[in-house]
Amino acid sequence: MSELGEQRPSEEDELVLVFRPPENPAAQVAVETPFRGHRVRLDELLDWFKALRVDSIELWIEGAKTSGKNTELFLSTEGKTGAKITLKPHPEGVSRELSIDQIVRSSPSNAPGELPGNAANFSAKQVQTVAVTSESLVTAFFSPKGGIEQQILTSIGGAVATIEMAAYAFTNENIANALLDAINRGVKVALVMDRSETKGPQASLHDELEKAGTAIRLISPPGGIMHDKFIIVDGKNVEWGSYNYTGRAEDTNFENATFLSNGSLAQKYHSDFVSIYNQATPEAQGLRRPLRRFLRRLRSRFKPRG
Repeated sequence: MSELGEQRPSEEDELVLVFRPPENPAAQVAVETPFRGHRVRLDELLDWFKALRVDSIELWIEGAKTSGKNTELFLSTEGKTGAKITLKPHPEGVSRELSIDQIVRSSPSNAPGELPGNAANFSAKQVQTVAVTSESLVTAFFSPKGGIEQQILTSIGGAVATIEMAAYAFTNENIANALLDAINRGVKVALVMDRSETKGPQASLHDELEKAGTAIRLISPPGGIMHDKFIIVDGKNVEWGSYNYTGRAEDTNFENATFLSNGSLAQKYHSDFVSIYNQATPEAQGLRRPLRRFLRRLRSRFKPRG
């Protein structure tokens, strides 16, 4: 049994940095550095960087090679390509791990609406049956421009205690702003997103929500994706469907979303959310973050569609 917020080891693939020695001597940093043409692991770079008193360092991406779980990223301190990244050391005194317990507290009851809870980790999903009574209110909306976004904003805007959200693709700024407003009202927000999709605009949105206090984790199961799209508000109101939390889903795509106020159904979704969340891990911190995200963009170019 796992508590929501339990730390788990990262499942990221091993990353090795390969530095090309500078052709221009002026490009070398005036200290002992790893930029001498050999391979270094990311942790070695972090250890070296902690002793180097600079605000940031600019590197150019010249290529990458992936073999199994190992990825070699070819970097240079000189601008040979347009793919530049700026690395900054993690501020001193700031935790490298997300402190989930500062945001949510564990509860032995695992009742819906209590952000942490207990749920067994299982590989095969169990069949969940819920009786919808006449007292339950169910509505359905459809895209494009059929009112799904507004209904989600209304649901989030009415939250008073908790919001749990699973999002494969999440770039809709209106929904993100609604979550930020909820946090400012004292609502506890927990979010799990697909790791492979957290790049570009989604990565920026992730950082904004993380900074505001969202308990947020990422996961892409081996050989698969975190493809869920649902929201649980106050342990009773549930939204689910094909609708990704993006502008295209609202304005262009054919999508659907169902909204139901039903505590029994909310409990089923809550249990599944806790199971996924406890298998997920926080986003990488410090120098690892921009490098991991670059690799995701690189890999997405070769990812099969379907």
